[in-house]
Amino acid sequence: MDAIKTLKKFEYWDVILTVIAVFVLYQLLGVALGTSHPIDVVVSESMLPNMKPGDLIVCMEGQPEINDVVIYSGIKKYPIIHRVIGTNDSYCRKDNPWKIKIENGTCYTIKGDNNNAKDPPVSEEQIMCVVKARIPYLGYPRYIIFKVFGI
Repeated sequence: MDAIKTLKKFEYWDVILTVIAVFVLYQLLGVALGTSHPIDVVVSESMLPNMKPGDLIVCMEGQPEINDVVIYSGIKKYPIIHRVIGTNDSYCRKDNPWKIKIENGTCYTIKGDNNNAKDPPVSEEQIMCVVKARIPYLGYPRYIIFKVFGI
């Protein structure tokens, strides 16, 4: 009986230590890559055919250029992964359907590869990181959690 209790305690500690190790690793990776979002998962079809739902992406701090894929904080509650298609253009400064004018700093015109419409203009403060690598299928566990629970 005591052996079973001991084994159960080890199981719980293994789970706890694994969660702590993953958290610490994520934080260290964030420090090394200079961003609060060092890894993320594509959860929509907006970046097809270049990125598919379930793809794991790695990104780091940087100044995005045209054609770079970025993660940015938008009007939704979760980060958005889309491509930069313009900088400091008239769309950013005044000619957009949202009537958003970003007058100070760099402004980005961003769009999902599979979307017809452009996103609202994005300021440099909204850019979280620039995508540097894509690993197909590795993010499926996170993708399934997003689809099932919405988180």
